[in-house]
Amino acid sequence: MSVERYDELLRTAQEAYTEGRFEASLAAAQEAELLALQLGRTDLADRAACNCCPALAELDRLSEQVPRLQKALLRSAEPKTSWMAAYYAAMAYHIADQREQALAYLRRATDLVDEVGEPASTAATLNLFGNLSLLAGDFEAAETAYLETLHTYEGFEGYRRVMAAQIQDNLGYTHLCTDRVASGISLCEEARALMEEAQAAFLLHEPLQDLCYGYLLAGELDTARERGERGLELALEADDRRVVKNLLFLLAEVAVRSGDPFRARRYLRELAQYYPELEISEEMIDVLMAMDFTSAVNLRGS
Repeated sequence: MSVERYDELLRTAQEAYTEGRFEASLAAAQEAELLALQLGRTDLADRAACNCCPALAELDRLSEQVPRLQKALLRSAEPKTSWMAAYYAAMAYHIADQREQALAYLRRATDLVDEVGEPASTAATLNLFGNLSLLAGDFEAAETAYLETLHTYEGFEGYRRVMAAQIQDNLGYTHLCTDRVASGISLCEEARALMEEAQAAFLLHEPLQDLCYGYLLAGELDTARERGERGLELALEADDRRVVKNLLFLLAEVAVRSGDPFRARRYLRELAQYYPELEISEEMIDVLMAMDFTSAVNLRGS
């Protein structure tokens, strides 16, 4: 057992994450944490615990890591580990729709990021601030954060280029939400193409969702349906319930505007299954089909 083996495990975790093998990524990072504890290196164990977080986020299990992150943040003297602990705690609270707690940990991450001195860490911090702003409907603050993030990512290759594509998609979505539909579609299409080039299919459902929305706003219904149906298939594979629900709603609206009430009703029935507590009736579906929520929709909400 050695530090060299520890480093190898963390490299394996990152490579597996980049390839979309989240369980394998988590297993490698957890093995690294166990090895560090066996070596008596709590500093390395804390770093490995933080490296579990990207995979845990994708597996919808990041909240379970928050107590471990809080422990690492309290005792770590290493800026990068402290930043990761604060950043991923903020992300966990963001995913849980607990905005005040998310902002509190994000402020701590922001205080630490200059000491870390890594462009990727700066970019991640800015991006999370953009995401929180977007969720709150503050599109101006979100756009500023995303532009700064993209500037920080300039020149990166590999998985960071894929991360930049995600941010570009978010920027495109802010354009869609602020009546700049053509530029929003262009940004989201570029993001989609970058993800496809990098074979990052596990990320594609969100830009496809945004493109479905964008083409719907533009009145290009055939393209909206094509992007939406592909996005729905990928979102179901990824078990991303938020995007699945958004796309069922958007595809129903596309069907209504296309004069296909039977398809619209089918999508809304599928959507109703995600809200069993509401007991949505056929009469309520008729009401939903007559309404247009596209001007008030926030696809980044829960």
